[in-house]
Amino acid sequence: MLLLLMDGPKDIDEIKEVLDVTASAMLPQIKKLRKLDLIEYDDKVYSLTDGARILVTKMKPLLGTIEVLEDNYEYWMSRHLNCIPEEFRNRIWNLKNCELKRPDMIYIFEPPKEFNDSLARSASIETLASFFHPQCPHNYAMLAKRGINITLILTRPVFDRMKQDSEKDLRTILESEKSELFILEEDVPIGSISVTDNIFMITLFNKEMVLDHLKLTSYDPESLQWGSDLIEHFKKVSIPVEKEKMLQEITK
Repeated sequence: MLLLLMDGPKDIDEIKEVLDVTASAMLPQIKKLRKLDLIEYDDKVYSLTDGARILVTKMKPLLGTIEVLEDNYEYWMSRHLNCIPEEFRNRIWNLKNCELKRPDMIYIFEPPKEFNDSLARSASIETLASFFHPQCPHNYAMLAKRGINITLILTRPVFDRMKQDSEKDLRTILESEKSELFILEEDVPIGSISVTDNIFMITLFNKEMVLDHLKLTSYDPESLQWGSDLIEHFKKVSIPVEKEKMLQEITK
């Protein structure tokens, strides 16, 4: 009920309808909450007191975190979570409506179909990657040719591997006016994070630091914002690639 009233005052009929309870079942709880000075009754509606608002503000992230972890409990409990900065671990309750993707063995190195479908309709993609996939440079080169806005953050070993093995694709990405590349010098054991216009996807190493290709995806706006904010966090501690200088270097 406290969470319900966080959205605004409600009369008894609204409370009964939303919580699917009878008045006789609800009134004893209301009496207790009024006695604790958590809700007040005025003009036939119930609302939170100032003290209750402070309490509910703290409750919402906690309950949200429990819900997120319960939805994919085995996945979260088996992941190496210290790689996620503390401020984002504290916001993990934003990762709402996540779906765990278990790829078939023959598609283990490919993104989920939902992600590819979303990317086909998106005008932008932001990605952080700490492992190299041979197909990725070509995929991003194709996106660059389509005029997609690309933000690509790569760890130093991944960037060096792309530079060595995928020079043509790297050149295509660098030549795009809508691309920005960054090199992350620190070791970040996050497999990858990608955010398009309407889908979020994350791949985390397990506790043994093995990449098992399990992915979480979500279309929820709060999940997309969490992912975009996390990428922005790493972007700020990364080194921007000077595109003209890098183009000259790889064409020597």
